Amino acid sequence: MHKIVRAWQLAALCLAALVCASGSYDITNARLSVQSFDGAPRLSEKYASKASVQPALLAAEPDDVIKFAFTIADGQGEAVKEDLVPHQAWVVLSDTTAQDAAHSAVWPVRVRGSSASATWSLRMDKLHASVKQKLVDAGPNHPFQLSLLLGSFAPDAASALDAAVIPFLQLEFSAALLARFPAEKPSQRSIAEAKDGFVPWPEHFHTFATEPWQTMPPKAVSLAAALAVFFGPWALLACLWGKLAKRLQSPSVADTTLLASIYALEALALFHWVGTPFYIVCPAALGLAGAALVGGRQALTRPLVS
Repeated sequence: MHKIVRAWQLAALCLAALVCASGSYDITNARLSVQSFDGAPRLSEKYASKASVQPALLAAEPDDVIKFAFTIADGQGEAVKEDLVPHQAWVVLSDTTAQDAAHSAVWPVRVRGSSASATWSLRMDKLHASVKQKLVDAGPNHPFQLSLLLGSFAPDAASALDAAVIPFLQLEFSAALLARFPAEKPSQRSIAEAKDGFVPWPEHFHTFATEPWQTMPPKAVSLAAALAVFFGPWALLACLWGKLAKRLQSPSVADTTLLASIYALEALALFHWVGTPFYIVCPAALGLAGAALVGGRQALTRPLVS
């Protein structure tokens, strides 16, 4: 009886393992290629799923370009729907001999939600200085591995998919390649200062925008322009006053409308300058401008009374 119970327990564990395996992220239509700058191929692989991925060992060259394109799938091999696209997708470069979980480099991968597909590429000559330093510290022909990490926050437990770690390429960096990387070791003094806390802060350089008053014209020019704009219309009115005085002795409706509209527009400009909002002044100004246009057309086309 005890053996039968143990057998049922083992069967249940196997079934649970199959369910968990079917509920994890997978990839399909994956294509891995490594080529030089001039397009010469060095490695080309295609994978139908993560189970078929066998990381190949590649000796990196200075002009290598690594490209990895794939479509994210569920445990059944079908492309995931938009609501199940992983929230986090990363490609990591890790030291295969290190015992800790730290990675030498991490690159985010942008997944297109409509098709659940993504493309990642890396140029050896574009590695960050910190990554180059880690490679130099590890030494020549040290084994590294590129892996794809997929994870997400599921909306509910029923639609949850387990995270996936998919190694797809092993890399080694020769001494000739590492010699191209500039490696600067910190001095003993800088190490001691950092340990004791005496680390100089980098200098900050601020660039200030040009202030408006620095580009304004001289005060004499501004004053002359202001006086011309303010007194110019009144000077013109004074010159024409002799002719207008005859008409103003018996003003018509058009004359009255034109003068009243002009005075009202002047008052609106004053109110706006004092503080009346523009959205209040603008409709009133448009209405007064229309009245001045109609009244002024009739007033200015009527001949003067001799």
